[in-house]
Amino acid sequence: MLHYFLLRLKPTYFVHLKKLCQNSSITLIRKSTELFLLASLLLPGFIPKALAQTEHIAQYYNRLQKESKREPQTIRFVEGSVGLVDDHTKLSQILLLRHGEPALDKKGRRRQEAIKYIHDYDSVGVYSPGYIPVKLLSDELQVIHTSTIARSISTARLVFNQEDIQRPDALFREFERKIFSFPNIKLPLSWWLTGSRLLWFMGFNKKGIESFSQAKARAKSAALFLEKDALENGKTLLVSHGLLNHYLVKYLKKNGWEEVYDGGKGYLSQKLLIRYED
Repeated sequence: MLHYFLLRLKPTYFVHLKKLCQNSSITLIRKSTELFLLASLLLPGFIPKALAQTEHIAQYYNRLQKESKREPQTIRFVEGSVGLVDDHTKLSQILLLRHGEPALDKKGRRRQEAIKYIHDYDSVGVYSPGYIPVKLLSDELQVIHTSTIARSISTARLVFNQEDIQRPDALFREFERKIFSFPNIKLPLSWWLTGSRLLWFMGFNKKGIESFSQAKARAKSAALFLEKDALENGKTLLVSHGLLNHYLVKYLKKNGWEEVYDGGKGYLSQKLLIRYED
């Protein structure tokens, strides 16, 4: 019988169970009581309401991805008219959009050329998107958050055409990088870029820029900012960068958010996270 129950459990149950066990702020008696109550909810056919709402939304976006047949996908925030949740006022949403493709030729084989490339990469706008990755309703948002880097600002302008509500913030800039010191020999540009980032991850190649630990601390602060904004306003949109978005998702999940849509890692990829307060 126990094996039967365990086979019916969804991964989200184990996430909530793990969070409950790690909560050191509650007493042992209260923890034992809550574990007992949680276990009683795992009977066949019963799903806690908040989890059920999340499952409905995740299934909805999963269907959209399958129907798109790998074509570029346009997504929206979850709207009350879709009928995926019982009470739309209890739903908070965070949508992360990676910038478009920078309007820059990817070339250079020597160190000085690689240095120039990353400088230009942070300075140029993006090519005009061939599709709209995120569709907003009229007056749906009061603010569109971006980083202070040109490719983020340019993407927001081209996709949404609402410069008056764009709010650039250095908190959302990409993790910093620089080309590592090495003889100016010919190497593929990808080697210069990847090698520089790997050395930075390991704690080297950080002189003059933020360290990996500092960048992660900034990402945690950014996640808390987005969380607060979404809980207050219902919806939050950020146009930013691939590596930052990866850590934003990681930290938001730790704070109880569920990722119901993952559009990958490419240019203009989208990630939608939600929280339903039961």
